[in-house]
Amino acid sequence: MTRATLLGLLAGLVASTIWGGHAVLARVAVAPGAEGQGLLPLDLLFSRYAPSALLLAPLAWRHRATLAALGARRMVLLAMTGGAPNLALFVIALQWAPASHGGTIAPMTVPVAGALLAIPLLREWPSRGRTAALGAMAAGVALIGWDGLAGPYPDAWRGDLLLLGAGFTWAIYSLLLRRWRVPAVPATAIIALVSAALIVPLWVVVRGGAVAELPAVPMLMQLVGQGVVIGVGAMFLFGRSIELLGATRGASLSVMVPVSALLLSAWLLGEPLSMLKVTGAGLAVAGMLAAVLFTGRRAP
Repeated sequence: MTRATLLGLLAGLVASTIWGGHAVLARVAVAPGAEGQGLLPLDLLFSRYAPSALLLAPLAWRHRATLAALGARRMVLLAMTGGAPNLALFVIALQWAPASHGGTIAPMTVPVAGALLAIPLLREWPSRGRTAALGAMAAGVALIGWDGLAGPYPDAWRGDLLLLGAGFTWAIYSLLLRRWRVPAVPATAIIALVSAALIVPLWVVVRGGAVAELPAVPMLMQLVGQGVVIGVGAMFLFGRSIELLGATRGASLSVMVPVSALLLSAWLLGEPLSMLKVTGAGLAVAGMLAAVLFTGRRAP
């Protein structure tokens, strides 16, 4: 194994672990009652986009020619599907759903929704092998949703529906990136800026008067975790992994997101690893890996 391959694997695994831990970080902030830290979903949106917009503004300026060619309408559409509204669905869901659902249902929905939406948007039809792999992913999502009905979180189904929505909107975002051939770095930068322009004024109006009453340590943890580690760090690590490993091998590491989400939610939050969760995640991971490495798309 070459040094470049090893670095690529390490970068991809760290990025996937960070994304898997995102649900844990959000759940502990917005969970109801004594289980949570007393923050609102709006606080998490502010924590994501205020710091990341500041950090990514130089990249947006560097890629201003690409963004100018993209146009304002397309930039807004990207921000609406991959920015603040998408994150709002995710963090609001975690007021009801456990972190293990957040870290599995949303990322597992993305490839299934993406394949379905790619038929009308990109005229891409999945091959038989990819269809079988997507079926395994869909079955995995269904099993984890069933866990929400049968498990210790009676209102988890409310959050699960929102997590499905988060997965679908992110799938639309991914397809728009492909259709318009937008590089990931300028897309991420402009999403942060547009989302910050929407969220920061709203947060100031709604929460600005209560800044002194916000729990300082949890808010700081969210600002660093959401805005720096997830909003910027994971993006660059994943980009570096793709650069060193290639698109196919780099994308295959995303199968670690639901795995790390399950392990971290059990370890840090004490959420039970039920047989439904484990079976569902196992089906989805196998399907995701097969879809990336062994199957393809066919023309209509």
